[in-house]
Amino acid sequence: MKKSVRVLLGIGLLFSAVLPYQAQAAAEQPPFIQHGGENVLHAAQIAQYDSMSGEAGTEIMSYDAASEKAFVTNGAESSIDIVDVSILRDQDFQELETSKRVAMSDFGLNNVSAITSIAAHPTDDLVAVAVVSDPKTEPGHVVFLTKDGEYINDVEVGAQPDMVTFTPDGTKALTANEGEPASDYSTDPEGSVSMIHVADGAAAEGLEAETLTFSEDMLDDKVRTASEGTALQQLEPEYLSVSEDSSTAYAAMQENNAIAEINLDTAEITSVQGLGVKDYSAEGNELDGVENGETEIEKLPLLGLYMPDAIDTYTVDGQTYIVTPNEGDSRDYDAYSEEAEVGDVVDNVNLNADHYEGYTQEELDNLVDNGILDKLAGTNITTENGQVDGTYESLYTFGGRSFSIFNADTMNLVYDSGSEMEDITADAVPEHFNTDNEELAYDGRSDSKGPEPESSIIGEINGKTYAFTGMERFSGVMVYDVTNPAQASFVTMISSRDFTEDIGGDVAPEGLTFIHAEDSPTGSAILGATHELTGTVAFYEFTAAPGEEEAPEEEDNTPDPGENAPVFEDVADDYWAQPYIKNLHDAGIVQGHTDGTFGPSEDVTRAQFAVMLSRMLDLDTADTAQAFEDVPTWAADEVNALHEAGITTGKEDGSFDPQASITREQMAAMAVRAYEHEAGSVETADVSYEDSESISPYAQSVVEKASALELMTGTEDNLFQPKKDSTRAHAAKVVSMLHDTLEQ
Repeated sequence: MKKSVRVLLGIGLLFSAVLPYQAQAAAEQPPFIQHGGENVLHAAQIAQYDSMSGEAGTEIMSYDAASEKAFVTNGAESSIDIVDVSILRDQDFQELETSKRVAMSDFGLNNVSAITSIAAHPTDDLVAVAVVSDPKTEPGHVVFLTKDGEYINDVEVGAQPDMVTFTPDGTKALTANEGEPASDYSTDPEGSVSMIHVADGAAAEGLEAETLTFSEDMLDDKVRTASEGTALQQLEPEYLSVSEDSSTAYAAMQENNAIAEINLDTAEITSVQGLGVKDYSAEGNELDGVENGETEIEKLPLLGLYMPDAIDTYTVDGQTYIVTPNEGDSRDYDAYSEEAEVGDVVDNVNLNADHYEGYTQEELDNLVDNGILDKLAGTNITTENGQVDGTYESLYTFGGRSFSIFNADTMNLVYDSGSEMEDITADAVPEHFNTDNEELAYDGRSDSKGPEPESSIIGEINGKTYAFTGMERFSGVMVYDVTNPAQASFVTMISSRDFTEDIGGDVAPEGLTFIHAEDSPTGSAILGATHELTGTVAFYEFTAAPGEEEAPEEEDNTPDPGENAPVFEDVADDYWAQPYIKNLHDAGIVQGHTDGTFGPSEDVTRAQFAVMLSRMLDLDTADTAQAFEDVPTWAADEVNALHEAGITTGKEDGSFDPQASITREQMAAMAVRAYEHEAGSVETADVSYEDSESISPYAQSVVEKASALELMTGTEDNLFQPKKDSTRAHAAKVVSMLHDTLEQ
């Protein structure tokens, strides 16, 4: 979050004037990018709300399902904008207008400097607004309004309330009071969390907040408190997420690189646990840490402080997990700053391999001798970490350029997306890799936090749990399947930024709001993303791709095979897999997507491959017993038939994992068993791949048999790549060749 506080127009006035407001001009629909995952989730921008206020016109949004209203903070106009979203229509782009603008007026609060957050009560006619005082070091307020924008009450809370939320049961309003110092450090309030009981509403005269404070014995040794001021003055809770049962709140303490746990039943802060560091020298954690006009995602002798901003929580099998967008933030004021560049301290650096997983001491010394510190001279670091006896043995940067999942009880890292955010954005929009939000500057943010993940939110679509993470600088949203927290996987990336101009379309996502399908005016899940620089809110609709919730695309409108069978638009005659795809198409085994494409480079799922095999074998699917509980209806008969035939046995845990991409060794196993079911046993081939040791024990023999049948062979480098996900094109090749082999 930002260190500067925007001074609102009309100091001393708050919210009473209700100004109807109409958009002055209808903007064109922004360009829209969906990169990857179209075969899992279809995304589309169906609406945009333009505050017409420019920068800071939209920062945080809350949604009320009953009234189908969105409530948006407008820092540029010192207001709350109420937006009617009930008019949204499926797949039909619309420009939304302000239904009501609740402007600053004399509600009785003076010296207001910022509106930071807003929350709509889950059931009652109540909206809470977090208001920062001027100066920000004074106690702030929560202002309660009706959902029509009428004033109810206001309550004093701790200094600089940066976030407000209601508990899911609606009994409490909570604020994270960041308590930043004055820029000259003349005053530095302690951070805190305030709790307001609203079970009986918020209109009661004398309504007060209970403000919870920290003590040093709550802190573990990983919490950052090596800055100016006392340890308690340095603690800065910034964002809150509440458990589903409303018993526990978790506060992101960004500058402290920590998470605080609050027991809401006893009104106590129980612990503050540090998140540790991300080692950019470790495999999978590579980054582009240098602004040099090139895309170089590589391992480097840097350590990243996660420092998450807008976190979220979710529960799987009774265990709560915390999802963190690892943005990074520094203490940077007039009187003190921890920011530096490597070049500023280079004469005082002696890197020690004990701090890095990816280097031996000899390798580190060679890097230094070959100029790595000169290369990193402009890279941002903190001066508060990394020194031992006055010498920098390690270099710490701000943020993790990723999102993570932590176990809420132990604060152990369960999953981190590693280098994928930079990998994916480099692949999706290579000419704007690590660009800034204020200008299109290729590679411009590589030396400082990269794409800068700002906020994460959890949502469920068709029984799967997804994490959505907004990237503030790049201006896009990453979507990951986090149904299994330890095996989270990338699904898709979306952006409605106009990359033809510096600030166009929707730029700098600040806050995310997920609207579940049952609460959505369109009947499908919607993600609302406030974009601070353009003062807009983008509304993205997500629907399951064909094959996710009902039937796969291969099941509908199977054509008559023959010479006149349609050609897939994205499979050229000279494409390497065209003969195999056409063979299966002509045989009625595959149909392709409803838009006339096949998607040859898309991953093929275990369920899709099972359906292809079953159809090719023409297995009897009638009256088959249910083999797995997690297989969707459209694939159940085919998967059950394969199981009865002994062609698939599923996973060790008894599941089939139908939507997971099938790996090459899994494909080999199913293909070989299919052949042996029809034609008898196969002799193994005398073949040895360079990566044979990485083939799972169960798959060793089937990989050799697949080679003997010439169904699957290695690369030119003699690699089998057993764990690599297979594409639809490769699946078509294997099934087509198996079909022809069995026909001989």
